[in-house]
Amino acid sequence: MKTRKFPLALLLLAAISTSMFFGCGQHEDPYNDGINWDGSNSGTLELINGSNKDMILFIGQTPAKSNMLGGVRAGATITHDISGLVSDFSVGGYAVLRGISKDEYEKHADDPSKGKIEFTAMVTYRSGTKYRYNIDRNFTGDNVFRVVNRGKVGMELRKEGPDGEKVAYVPALSTNTLIYTQTTDAVALFPVYVFFNKSTGEVSTLRAQSHMETITAAPRPATPNNSEVQTYYMPNVGISWADIVGTLKQSAAYITVVNSVPNQTGYVTNGMSKRLISQNGYDAIGSGEKLTYQLESTDTGAQFGLIMVFYSGVVTIPVLKEGEVTPPIIRNGYDYTISVSFLGGKADDVANYKATIIESEKPRDVSDQIESL
Repeated sequence: MKTRKFPLALLLLAAISTSMFFGCGQHEDPYNDGINWDGSNSGTLELINGSNKDMILFIGQTPAKSNMLGGVRAGATITHDISGLVSDFSVGGYAVLRGISKDEYEKHADDPSKGKIEFTAMVTYRSGTKYRYNIDRNFTGDNVFRVVNRGKVGMELRKEGPDGEKVAYVPALSTNTLIYTQTTDAVALFPVYVFFNKSTGEVSTLRAQSHMETITAAPRPATPNNSEVQTYYMPNVGISWADIVGTLKQSAAYITVVNSVPNQTGYVTNGMSKRLISQNGYDAIGSGEKLTYQLESTDTGAQFGLIMVFYSGVVTIPVLKEGEVTPPIIRNGYDYTISVSFLGGKADDVANYKATIIESEKPRDVSDQIESL
């Protein structure tokens, strides 16, 4: 039988084409072992993985394959689409986000709920609104403590103060939330109770007035069943939920900023010394964006020198009430709207900008939500 001989160049081209076909297929397929590592361009939940572990993310109280959101590689930033895992995406709401390391997931792929949950967070969502969450390496690791939330409202534990770094979210009446850390150093935690109002899309935070409500946790090395882990109760031992529910106060003022400065991203700062972070996790506000920030004040109010910063600090615009020249008084529980605009003329002339703040007539009232618990 005669065999047909092909030119060497043609054989090489065929081999390269086959390699490119299979290679590209593997690269472009975002579902590696059933896990979406590439995210979605249309997603609204941005995850920044500051840890040294690849993380698998789940939406809901109990990790399962049915509520897997996807993955984010160590040190990477990715945006995922949460809309298929919630029923009220167009209206908006909040969800519990849990993370398991890839190594841990592979050990318990058949039942992810048995895996070590590295972190728990609360994230909000709404069609057209983005949210950012940062996975903090300091609160993943091999040391652990347990928190029991005896209250009827989910709470965020914040480091060193009610306006501090978010450490973890503990759902209402949760009895076994494990919080992992890199070290065994003690950490002071302040509980901040979180409400989400679906009718308005507002996130409100409340805190107890007594420092007796805080805890200092002592993480200890994790064990296979964590039977000897330190356990902390919130509200504190000897204090019931009924004891504190009437003392809960608004923990901050709510400041919504509308940036109408064309072609420029700005920062909201407190006296140029501290950049405020929006409720959905952003440190800057883009042109045309509307973001809400929280600023811890007092019930009677305190004066804040809020300054909008543009052009890398070249343009700094003081935030003032209409017709006033002194910094505004900001009160906890009240809503404020800051409108920032460019009036025209030379872009480097501060006189051509305006940042006006308006206070709501009444503070937010969540007493009906508390009373219904």
